[in-house]
Amino acid sequence: IMSTPALVVPAVVVLPRTRADAVKTVRLAAQYGIPLLPRGGGTSLSGQTIAQGAVVIDFSKHMNRLLELNVQERWARVEPGLVRDELNALLKPHGLHFAPDPATSSRANVGGMIANNAAGTRSICYGMTIDHVAGLDVALSSGEVLNLGKLGQEAYEAKCALKDREGEIYRGFRALIDENRDEILARYPKVLRRSGGYPLDAFTGPMPWNMAKIF
Repeated sequence: IMSTPALVVPAVVVLPRTRADAVKTVRLAAQYGIPLLPRGGGTSLSGQTIAQGAVVIDFSKHMNRLLELNVQERWARVEPGLVRDELNALLKPHGLHFAPDPATSSRANVGGMIANNAAGTRSICYGMTIDHVAGLDVALSSGEVLNLGKLGQEAYEAKCALKDREGEIYRGFRALIDENRDEILARYPKVLRRSGGYPLDAFTGPMPWNMAKIF
C-alpha cells in the first residue's frame, strides 16, 4: 500500500531584496523563536532545504547578483542566490571561473554551495568550495553580522579582545581548537572530499586562520 507523503509546510516564505531584509528576517525569527531555513536553488539531495514550520528565506529570487569583480586579484563578491553557471558566464570574458562544479551547477546557488561544501568531478584538481571562499558576511542567529576572512596572529588577538559577542566567538573557537587539537588530528578522516560537520581540522595548524571556512 502506497502512503501519501507528508507535506512539509513552512511558517512563512521570505524573498529578501536586500541584505538588510535578510538580516531583519533573522532578527524577527530570533525574537519569536521560529526556526530559520536559508535556501537557494534547493538542489541538495538530503532534505537540507526543507523544514516544517520554519521561516524559509529564499535568496534565489532577488539576491542573485555579482556585486564586485576584481580581475587583477582574481576575486568576486556575490550575493548568496547567484547561480554557479551564471556566475561563470560573467567571469568567462575575463578568463576566470569559479571552480567547484557540482552536477546541478545550472541551478545551484553559491550560498548553498558554501553551506554544502560543493565539489564536483574536477575537485581533485581545482578544490572544493571551501578552498575558494575568501570571506563571508554572516548573520548570527541574533541578527548580528560578522565579517569573516583571513586573520594573522595579531589580528586574531585583536578580535579576541573585543568585549562583545564577536570577541566571545573568536575566544571560544580558539579554545575549542586548543583543547581538542590532538583529537581532531587523530579522528578526522584523511579524505579529500568531506561535507559533513564542521572542518575543524582546517584550523589545527598555525595562523593565519580564515573563519569563513568554518561554514
